[in-house]
Amino acid sequence: MNQKDLSELKKHFLPADDLLTVQRVFSTFIDSEKTLRCKSVRSFAEVPDEEMSVLYTTLAKVLKGKLGKGLIEYDFPNEVYEDDQPQNLLWELLEKGLDDEEQMEKCIAHITEKMVYTLPYAVFIAQCNYTVFEKNKLGEKNKYDSREFRFLVAAVCPVESRVDGLIYDEDENSIIRKTHFDRVVADAPTDGFLFPTFTGRGPDVNHVMYFTKKPKEPNVSIVEDVLGCHYTLSAEEEKETFRAVLDKAVGEELNLNVIASINEKIQDYAKTFKDEPEPPVVSDIFVRDVLLDSGVTQEHAEAAQALYQEATEGNFFIASNLTDSKTTLSTGGVTVSISGDATDKITTREIDGRRFLLISLEDPEIIVNGFQMKM
Repeated sequence: MNQKDLSELKKHFLPADDLLTVQRVFSTFIDSEKTLRCKSVRSFAEVPDEEMSVLYTTLAKVLKGKLGKGLIEYDFPNEVYEDDQPQNLLWELLEKGLDDEEQMEKCIAHITEKMVYTLPYAVFIAQCNYTVFEKNKLGEKNKYDSREFRFLVAAVCPVESRVDGLIYDEDENSIIRKTHFDRVVADAPTDGFLFPTFTGRGPDVNHVMYFTKKPKEPNVSIVEDVLGCHYTLSAEEEKETFRAVLDKAVGEELNLNVIASINEKIQDYAKTFKDEPEPPVVSDIFVRDVLLDSGVTQEHAEAAQALYQEATEGNFFIASNLTDSKTTLSTGGVTVSISGDATDKITTREIDGRRFLLISLEDPEIIVNGFQMKM
């Protein structure tokens, strides 16, 4: 599933859209003891407008992550396409529909048993249908040639218990302390998934798209245990692994100029191919060439190439996951952030046996905490 396919699906995931409809929605509340406290399957047409709006907002957020970070596509291992395995459970649910009580029971029991979640949570699963019109070479729709893309989108939302605070009591016409619990289901899901993926403007039942609100802290239990896929590194883990490779292979050559150059060159590469359907990845050869262009010796550049190949096992990292928008220097309670086009204003120098970080003050105006500093 590429960015173009994802954007098409997101574009139509709206209450008023005629091409994409939510047909049924399953809702359940699961407490911290893994007990299903309530559950329901409703036709979406029966849902009150106010609730429908919230449900659309919640489910749509599952599609709003960034590919490679908040949204990660996983393939199902070949061996899992068997009875009572995640891929088959989802496929049967898609085929039979959410109102098939037996299949729905199997799926939610599987999710409840396998998912690790410390707080009470709600699960929403929507059965959706998108009418896909064929397009000509100019991108124009053929209204006489269409097919249906049926899919499931699921959202996992935390449930907060609120008891503290003051409320306005209309009967007493006064502000009083709350005396009852409010269990509020957040409309910002922490996790979710889309099955099957929308690939080449059609279904791919061998892949599933996992959503996480926190790309740095994905819920591995959902990927591995609920969906039955092999977990791959998150965006933050890719960055940390890449840093470790460079630190080990390049070592003392990782000075300020080299680090800034590597970041800039990978950023430029990511921007060059940002409109491509698939997010660009950094190959081992590209790592070697970037290091050489940044002034690293041939020996260390080739060592980094080999270590990177070994660390990724050929599943190269996404370019945008490896860069920072700013160059940040931190030491002894001092942090300096430098935008990408200003790294040449920073140098390091040793003076009288002491090391210094020097900033070229070409602009006479220096702002400190909103005040103009006097030189």
